This record gives sequence, structure tokens and C-alpha cells, in this order.
Amino acid sequence: MSKMENCLCDECGSRIIIENGVNVCQKCGLVHDPILESSSFQLGSVSNTESRRSQQYTSINNNLAVVSSLGSSIGSVEEYMFRDANGSLLDESTQYKFRKFKTYYHIPGAIKGKETDFRTLKILNEVFSRLQIPHKIRERTLFLYQQYKTEHKENITNHVLLSAMSLFLSVRESGTNCPLTLKELVNTYRELGHRVLGKNLLGLMQDLNIKPASSGVRRSEEYVFRVCSLICRCNTIKERVQKKYSIDVYVYEKMIQLLCLKILERIPYPDRGGRRPYPLSAASAYVADKLLSRKLKHSSALTQKLVAQSTNVAEFTIRDHAEFMFSYDYEDIINDISKRLTSSFD
Repeated sequence: MSKMENCLCDECGSRIIIENGVNVCQKCGLVHDPILESSSFQLGSVSNTESRRSQQYTSINNNLAVVSSLGSSIGSVEEYMFRDANGSLLDESTQYKFRKFKTYYHIPGAIKGKETDFRTLKILNEVFSRLQIPHKIRERTLFLYQQYKTEHKENITNHVLLSAMSLFLSVRESGTNCPLTLKELVNTYRELGHRVLGKNLLGLMQDLNIKPASSGVRRSEEYVFRVCSLICRCNTIKERVQKKYSIDVYVYEKMIQLLCLKILERIPYPDRGGRRPYPLSAASAYVADKLLSRKLKHSSALTQKLVAQSTNVAEFTIRDHAEFMFSYDYEDIINDISKRLTSSFD
């Protein structure tokens, strides 16, 4: 706030306000003093050589998204149709000139000296998209990546591995908001062509002396919604559900979710010893479909192979866990669920 603001005008005694960068009287408009503020522009390092470099030009700020060797941004990153101040498209020759500027000067100048970060964050953004990571966990991942990169600058040799570790730690901190397994994380990076191994990720955590936040023991119930979503996203399963049960896939997914939670609730925690929570949750979906098919007197829509393929769990694991789960009685469960959603099957 200017020192003269809230002062009185010498001529008419009215209050002085700020307008267009100067102190003016609110009533008579008398200009008193200009406001001197620190500029938001900055200059890069000056070279002793006669050759000009992109860092010597004025840029808006030090943000990776907008720094440019031309001094300002030329549209958005993917925009290649340019307009003038009135919003009209430029002529063809001018369009070509600005496309050339943007391709050869603007974008390279924006990431100059930060190519590693730019490439790593681009990979990380693709991982976010494929795994459907929530926005809060994305922000936390980027914060941890920047923090560890700054604190352990001398010990970091693989920035892609560091980004994977940051995402893994963010997921662990979130508790039940994003039950992502280490295997899923590693496989996603592998699909993108990057060799990120679980042992290397854990080894990096040990080298940097980083301990993940304790989120407690994972329960199979935490993976139910994720498993059901993966199953109902499969086109083959969608067709089988509509053919076998003649119901909407959305209704079927909600039914399976309720049944899975009821089935897992019936199994005591001590009896689950030695069984990993995610495969057990996937097997509960297969068992839930079997119970549903018996109640509706139809052949089941899910097979062990389809569940294994959609959830990325071994088929023999589904079979083993299903045999274990069928040893419990679920008759009252299926009766209760069918009464609550009878209208969906009419």
C-alpha cells in the first residue's frame, strides 16, 4: 500500500487514492506522486562474450511454463493459430513467422537448463492420467519431488525413479483415498518404457533415509471400489452382464460392491492371515458374482480368467482365494442385498 494512500489532498482536502499507478485526489483528480514498485521482470545472467543467449533477454518470471527467450509467452503450449490484439487471425505469412518463433525459440527457451525436470514431469503427468490419481495426491507428489530433488541434489541420479518414489510416498500418506499398489506403479512406468523396479525404488528411499508415512495395515475392503471399477470397465464383462442379467452395468457394479463388502465383513481378520489384501478383494468380486448368479438363477457373468485379466491378479490366486471364501455361509447376505435392490431387476 502506498504511503500517501488515505492522506488528504492539499487543494480540496479529499482523500487520495491509487489509480493507474499514481496517487490522485478522489475529488479534484490532482496527481500527487507516482508509485514506484519493484518490477516483476527479471534479467538473466550477462555473458562476457559478444554472442547473445536466451538467458540475457527479459522474461516475465522464472516460471517454467512462461519463461521465453522472446521475452513473453506466445499463446498456450499447444496453440499454433495466432491472433492480433483485436482477436482476428493473422495472415498466413505472419502465422508462419510466429510458428517458427515458437518452435525454435519460445519452447526451447522456456525449458532451457530444465530439460530433465520437463521430461520427468511430462512422464509423471502421463502416470497420473493412467492411474487416475486424485488432484490432491498429484500436488503432494510434485511437492515431494521438488523437495527431495533440492535436499538430495548430489545423491539423485535418476529423476524418473525419484518421481516414482514421490508418488509412492504420497499414496501412502493419503491412507485409503488412493489404494495404489507398488506393482501397479511399477507396471505403469514399464508400459511407458521406463525401467522402474520396486527394489530400486525402495533402495532409493533407504539411500536418502526416507521413511514412508505409517498408514496402518491395508485391508481388502479398501480395494473393493477400485477392483469393481476395473472389472466393470472391461468391454467383454459389460456385454456379459447385459446378456446374462439384463441389467445396467452401473447397477451391477453397485451390487457387486455391496456384496464384496458384506463378504469380506463375514471373514475375520485372523482367518485372512497370509493372504494379500488386493488379490483377496479381487477374489471377493468373483465370489459376489457367483452368489448373485445363484440368486437370479442365471449363469455367472464373471469367470476367473476375466477377473484375473481385468484386475491384473493371477488366475490361480483368484481360484485359491475363492475356494477359501466359499467355505463361509453367505445366504443371509444375498437375501438382504436382493431385497434392497429388487426394483433394479424388475
